[in-house]
Amino acid sequence: MRIPRLVLISLTAPLLPFMLIGCGRTTIINDLGSPGNPQPGGSGSTAAFVYVVSQSTSGTPNQVVAFTADANGLLTAVPGSPFNQDVTSIAANGKYLMATANSQPDINTYTIALNGAPTLATQFNYGQDAGYRSNIDTTCGGMGGLLFDHSGQSLYAAVGNINCSSNNAIASFAVDPSTGSLSYLGNVNIGYNSSSDIAFLGTNDFAYSALPGMYWSVMSFERGSNGMLDRNGSFTSVHLMAAPPGSSLGLINGYTPGLTGTDTANHVAIAEYPDFTVNGAPQPVQLASYTADANGNLSTNDTYATMPATSVTTPLDLEISSSGTLLAVGGVGGLQVFHFNGANSITGFTSLLTADSISGMSWDNSNHLYAFTLTGAAYGSNSVSPGKLHVFSVTNTTASEAPGSPYTIPTPVAIAVQPAVAAQPD
Repeated sequence: MRIPRLVLISLTAPLLPFMLIGCGRTTIINDLGSPGNPQPGGSGSTAAFVYVVSQSTSGTPNQVVAFTADANGLLTAVPGSPFNQDVTSIAANGKYLMATANSQPDINTYTIALNGAPTLATQFNYGQDAGYRSNIDTTCGGMGGLLFDHSGQSLYAAVGNINCSSNNAIASFAVDPSTGSLSYLGNVNIGYNSSSDIAFLGTNDFAYSALPGMYWSVMSFERGSNGMLDRNGSFTSVHLMAAPPGSSLGLINGYTPGLTGTDTANHVAIAEYPDFTVNGAPQPVQLASYTADANGNLSTNDTYATMPATSVTTPLDLEISSSGTLLAVGGVGGLQVFHFNGANSITGFTSLLTADSISGMSWDNSNHLYAFTLTGAAYGSNSVSPGKLHVFSVTNTTASEAPGSPYTIPTPVAIAVQPAVAAQPD
C-alpha cells in the first residue's frame, strides 16, 4: 500500500515490504443516507463519492481529485475538483473526510457537501501531543495513514519513529460527531519493523495486523469503550502454517502471515507468504481464512492444500466487500478477486482483472471496487506513468471493468470511498 506513507522496504523474497497503515486503505462506514447527512438527490443514482490524493512531482502542493460514481460505476468529477488541499492520507466516515496535512503536523477535517465537495472545517495539530515531536528532533513521530473504525466514531493513525525510538505506533482519536473535531486518546507502541496496517472485525472489538517483521506473526489489538486501541492481552499468537511435505525450507518453517483483511462479522483473511521452495521453484502467495473467538483469538481449518494461490506477485492490499463475500487482492502484478466464505476456505473467482500493479483499493456498497495503480519505483515494480484509477463492477457471479475506466490520475497515493447508498444484494 501506498506511497508516500511511512515505509521500510524489503523486496527480498519471500519477505513482504514492512509497512504502516496504508494511505489507500479506508473503512466503509455509514452511507450518506444516514440521519443528518441525506443522500444526494434522494434518488439513489449516486453510488459513492471517491476521493484520490494526487501527489505532486514538481514541488507544488498535493491535490484531492474527487468523483461521483453512478450506479454503473461511471465516474464524474465533483464540481471544483481537483481541490488544492496539500494532504497525503485520507479516510471517510459518512459525514467527514479526514486527511493528514503534507507540510504541517495537522489532521484536517472536511465536511462532505451533498454534491461530494469537501470543505475544510477544523484542524488538529498532533505535534502538540507527546510522542510525535521532540524538542530537539522534529523528524520524530511522522504521521502515516488514517483509518476509521466501523462506527466512524474513532480515527486511527500510523506513527513512525514514535518518541524518536525507531518504533512504530498506532494513535487513537475520538471524533466529535457534531463538528468533526478530534480528541487525542493516546497511542500504542507496536515495536520496530511492525505493521500498523490494521483491519477491524465487524464488531469493532478487535483489530489485526500481520506483516513479516521482527515478530513473524499476527498482532491483535483491542478497542476500548472510548475508542482507544491497545494490545489485546488475551491474544494467543497465531502459529505459522506448515509447508507442504518435501519442501525445501527457508528461515521460517513454512508460511509467514502477511496482510490482513476482515469481513463484517468475525473472520480475517490473511495472505500467507511461502518461505520454502518446491523442486527448487518459489511458490505463490496463498490466502487463508481465520475466525476470531470472544477473546479475539484466531483459528483456521486451512492448510497448504486448501488455501488458493493468488496471481498477484506481491500483495499490497486485501479488501473484503461490504457483503462479506468478495475478497480483492491487489499489489505488484495486478488485481484479483476471490470468493470469501467466512470460516470456510477462500475459493477462486476471477483471473487478474488488470495487470497494472495496484497500490490501494476500496469497495463501495454497490458492487464497485476502486483501485489505483502503483507509481514510482519505490517497490521496484512495473510502475505505471501516469497513474490510473480503475473501477470494477463485481458481484458474486460477474466481474468487469466499469464504463469509462481506467481514469488518469497523475500520481495517486491514497483513496477514500464514501458510499452513498445502502448495500444491495449480490
